[in-house]
Amino acid sequence: MLTAAHLSQILMCPLTLAQRWADPLNVAMDTFDITTPRRQAHFLAQLGHESHSLQTLQELLSYSPKRIRDEYGCRVAEAEHASYARKPERLANRVHADRGGNGDEASGDGYRYRGRGPLPLRGRGDYRRIGVLIGMPLEEQPELMESPEVAALAAAGWWHDAGLNVLADKDDLLSISRHVNLGNAACKATPQALSERGARTRRALLALGTMPRADGW
Repeated sequence: MLTAAHLSQILMCPLTLAQRWADPLNVAMDTFDITTPRRQAHFLAQLGHESHSLQTLQELLSYSPKRIRDEYGCRVAEAEHASYARKPERLANRVHADRGGNGDEASGDGYRYRGRGPLPLRGRGDYRRIGVLIGMPLEEQPELMESPEVAALAAAGWWHDAGLNVLADKDDLLSISRHVNLGNAACKATPQALSERGARTRRALLALGTMPRADGW
């Protein structure tokens, strides 16, 4: 059983925040067989990185023109950057249109199914698939993902469905990080913040009483 104190240590988050998430994460990990220290360490490390230690739980998208250019330059023409700046709903509907099961820009799906959760679901297709997996109407009620109980279950379900428990058993940090960050464990690109993900995994392993790899990632 993962205690709030353990979770606070692993994720480097305030104890009060860890207390809110400890029980939902324990239930979620038990449900989806994330039950060994090694599986839990990899899961919590990736979750901690993606959510900034449980402090960013939905895609905000209130971006400056420069950030829009850097993140979405291929989907928003340069002449339009200023018109989308600091307008998260409008930007989400543009950049997430016609992908991940979403409809076109006018459908509003981009914002309705924006990234939510500590391992974010994004797109109508993700919400539908993981909703079926965990028995929750996420496609019809995407705001359910703002609850720690549902978000933790969705994160663990997504992890299990992606086969990441098997990669965690092998300590395959690179493949796990590729799947979480790039959407494909077999991708040859280097995932963002690989060294930080490794450091978080090492910290989690030690906190859970398991020795990290000798190479330390």
